[in-house]
Amino acid sequence: MPLMDEFKEERDEIKNRSFKERMSYFWDYYKWHVIGGVCGVFLVGSLLYTFLTNKETAYYSAFINMAETIYSEDYKMDFAKLANIDLDKSVLYFDSDMFLDFSAMDDATVQTTQKIMVHITAGDLDSMIGDLTAIDRYAYNDVLMDLRDFLTAEELQKYEGDFYYADRALLEEAKENPNLEYPADPTDPSSMKDPIPVAIRVNDCKKLSETYVYGENQYFAVVINSKHQDLNHLFLNYIKEN
Repeated sequence: MPLMDEFKEERDEIKNRSFKERMSYFWDYYKWHVIGGVCGVFLVGSLLYTFLTNKETAYYSAFINMAETIYSEDYKMDFAKLANIDLDKSVLYFDSDMFLDFSAMDDATVQTTQKIMVHITAGDLDSMIGDLTAIDRYAYNDVLMDLRDFLTAEELQKYEGDFYYADRALLEEAKENPNLEYPADPTDPSSMKDPIPVAIRVNDCKKLSETYVYGENQYFAVVINSKHQDLNHLFLNYIKEN
């Protein structure tokens, strides 16, 4: 059968399907085009905003599955002062407009996933604070830095009991299997073949817990292509020491 005839026959068949089946067909064949288009819009919008406001991003941290309180602006201003960030000339983002729930894959999850992807690709995102839903996701997608390359020997010893570990042996499998079963206890390196510390528990930090509402397991992680590693270090100390 000629190619055009096959195409016409398939098109006619799709027309006779239910709305749900037609949407499923469309998503199966065009989802990467849609995701690519949405990411392109996000990226262009971000670049336009930067150009029009003429302010450089001094530091950008994603606060995932965290709700602000009335003290969030003070928290940001205190860190800006500590880091000598002039907010008249630069922008400091503590972005808590990010929510992930991969069991539901609702609109908020899709938008947050796309937003994070855009900022990582653009090299804008420096760090993230998130629960296990977020850290599991990005620990196994080559996004988070090995903290052995970030912390001093003294700090590695100091925070040893607070680490989230990813199993390097599962990294390649994770690229092929989006439904990968993560290690049951990411704080136990003895249960893994090749453990890598990629995040530090911060849920018990007093000032952070007074400023944001979040669950019982919250971790700080450094994005691997961050351009502001000195500020990442300063921010981690700010979180842990306040």
